[in-house]
Amino acid sequence: MPSSPDIVVFQDAESLAAGAAERIADFVRANAGGTVTVGMAGGSTPAATYAQLARMDVPWDRVYAWVGDERFVAPEHEDNNGSMVRTALLDDTDATFFPVPWIDGGDPHEIAADYEATLVEIMNHDQNGPRPDLLLAGIGPDGHTLSLFPETEALKVRDRWFTANYVPQQDSWRMTATYPLAWRARQIFVLVSGSGKASILAKILSPTAGESLPAQALMDGEAPVTWLVDAAAAADLGDAI
Repeated sequence: MPSSPDIVVFQDAESLAAGAAERIADFVRANAGGTVTVGMAGGSTPAATYAQLARMDVPWDRVYAWVGDERFVAPEHEDNNGSMVRTALLDDTDATFFPVPWIDGGDPHEIAADYEATLVEIMNHDQNGPRPDLLLAGIGPDGHTLSLFPETEALKVRDRWFTANYVPQQDSWRMTATYPLAWRARQIFVLVSGSGKASILAKILSPTAGESLPAQALMDGEAPVTWLVDAAAAADLGDAI
């Protein structure tokens, strides 16, 4: 973990959404000479950001959008991240969207493997494999990010880019990008909003000895990680800012 995390604090949730949207738009514009792969995040904070992005002039026809994680539910389910992303933003753009495939009664591991194959095909590569361009993420109150939850098997996966992860705390399956894929992103933006995230954000960015939370490990690879947070979420950061 870097000694000084890259943290940008906005006055409130609305300012965060606008600022995050501008940074995403700038990233896409700067890299639109080719295709730009963008890993989309679920959740209310990204949704507010997508509402701002929808008003911006972005070369969406250059964007290949995918989801960094997905719940193991049908596309029409209200908890489906892909459906939220399409409704909030992508259905009104020229972006090409690659949702996690759904087979009713399908095996989570097989579906994750199918999606991994799609991601490998659409992403740029170097000698070490696929490289996502931009990955958007958030954090949960338990310190999870993507669908990398504490004490779950996906935290240990190093031989896959995308995997199925059973989350006992929720008695449910999730699909998620693994650390090896996240670490190879050219940029990661983590969006965090609200006083309810202040305590866990402080634990992530100012950890004590022996403390380990899944979101901390985003900073263990080569990908630059920028934390875009509002003042309420940053309230407990102290000297980390």
